[in-house]
Amino acid sequence: MDSNTLKLYEKPVFINSFLLCITIGLFIVKIFFGIITRSLALQADAFDNLTDIVMALAALIGILYSNKKPNEKFPYGYYKIENIISLIVSFFIFFTAYNIIVQSITSILNYFKGIERVIIVSPVIIVFLIISLGISFCLTLYLKLIGKRSRSPIIESEANEKLYDNFISFSVIVGFICAIFNIFLLDSIIGLIICIFLIKGGYDIFLNSTKTLLDAVIEFDKRKELFELIESYPKVKNVDSLEVRSYGRYIFAEMIVSLNKDLTLSQIQSLKNILSNNIKNHFPHIFKLIIITKTQEKPVIKVAVPLLENNDLDSQISDHFGESPFFAILEVQKDNNVVSLQNYNFINNRYANLEKRKGINIADWLISEKIDKVYLKKELKKGPKLIFENSLVQVIITELTSLKEIISWEIENQ
Repeated sequence: MDSNTLKLYEKPVFINSFLLCITIGLFIVKIFFGIITRSLALQADAFDNLTDIVMALAALIGILYSNKKPNEKFPYGYYKIENIISLIVSFFIFFTAYNIIVQSITSILNYFKGIERVIIVSPVIIVFLIISLGISFCLTLYLKLIGKRSRSPIIESEANEKLYDNFISFSVIVGFICAIFNIFLLDSIIGLIICIFLIKGGYDIFLNSTKTLLDAVIEFDKRKELFELIESYPKVKNVDSLEVRSYGRYIFAEMIVSLNKDLTLSQIQSLKNILSNNIKNHFPHIFKLIIITKTQEKPVIKVAVPLLENNDLDSQISDHFGESPFFAILEVQKDNNVVSLQNYNFINNRYANLEKRKGINIADWLISEKIDKVYLKKELKKGPKLIFENSLVQVIITELTSLKEIISWEIENQ
């Protein structure tokens, strides 16, 4: 969905700014209550919110720097800044998780020695925890609805992450309720379990950031579909390489594509534009495409010619593309600068009797036959002309009158 059609509360900047403010508020209050109540579970829950802060902050930085154009010093832009910040924060998460794990294990061991860690419980704390869980739950619903409407994979991933937060916050409430009945051991156990999730979140941030900063090629689950889409274009001979990398939260795809040698510079640029638009329509999560093309000589050129009759090579060229009774398909081969007619055949025009869309149907059929050139006596109508242009089929208006003359011209001018 175009960001210009989204309402304010649906735009990524607003969503991540709102998420950042709420999460920072919850982090500060949770860490405060966690310290004064001596609750390890609540402290771990607070630092679990830190992973959400990283996600929201990284998204905002990515949005900010996505508007900055690449330059000579930074040809891929400034997207990795968010990964540098995320990497630093991941170390802080590991350090915090380590300290809480040590305290939790020590507390559990002391419990069996008869030394119990007492946490402070009050109605204010319980009310706060219930309110914070409600806020987190409402935020999850909000992200789910906006993610579904905007079809944003980033927002959807943030919504899924909030589901884990809800579970963790609920477990902390359970720990405090048990503490009311003097069951304090559960707080240390819950804190230990939360730290496992905390380390998992920190590890994911660390791994993704490190891969991006090292310019690693990422796994792309739709690589096969992307290959097939590119190779489906008649003028594409081969996809020599395809590398998918992430820069911040943005996915870049770089490819080297071999094209037919007979394409002009304008045709190559047109193919790159068409290919780029089609790929982005099919794979909207790809932020930027870098397409490098190189020409590769095509040994056999397929040529289509509309004919008035089937009189072998003496057949006359038809003036009317759509109403031509026959089409000749020529295969002209070039081998060591020697050009020859390799094969030819005549095909009845099955669309000649249609009342409408003759030319469009014939153009689609010729495209499916991998035609490289079409010889005509007159200019085409807009429909079939556009089909040939989009498929980069060369349309040649000629004054030649017979198929034999076309063959001679092809052999002499290849």
